[in-house]
Amino acid sequence: MQTKSQIKTDQTIRDFLGNRKIDDRQDLVDLKTYILKSLKFRPYNNKTKKHADSIQWKRTASEILNDKYVYKGKACSDLAIVFLALCKAAGLDGFLVKLRTLDNKDTHSIVEVKIGNKWYRLDPSSSDSLPFEGQLKDDQIWNKNWKGGWKLWKRGKDLWDLGLDSIEKDLK
Repeated sequence: MQTKSQIKTDQTIRDFLGNRKIDDRQDLVDLKTYILKSLKFRPYNNKTKKHADSIQWKRTASEILNDKYVYKGKACSDLAIVFLALCKAAGLDGFLVKLRTLDNKDTHSIVEVKIGNKWYRLDPSSSDSLPFEGQLKDDQIWNKNWKGGWKLWKRGKDLWDLGLDSIEKDLK
């Protein structure tokens, strides 16, 4: 039985990736920058909240690229999904890593990508994030300067693989 995937390689993903190769950590940064420059960041506010929340964690990478937008302040999972789909299309293995704040009130998404025999973790939603070598361990804290730090919550191929498909019900 084949399950649905947010990171399926299709023509939209192949076209967006183009001839890009991902051979080293700088290529990860370049890909992140390309994604951030290619998508429009819509405001997340009282007018847009209902729509933004209704699509959060529900779109595939291709749908996000075809829609050409994400919501500012709510884009980390969408950007991670797009990033992972492009890495997969380039022949790399990777994971979506869901993080929670130490007080369990907020979540965030980063990615882990394997190039050769090395794993790198990166925040595709942060323009100044650089790849760190190694996968995040259960006892590690990610980015202590932001909201007091983040701990590993879940790791998988995409949100749906993790059983997350609706932010309204999954964080309750």
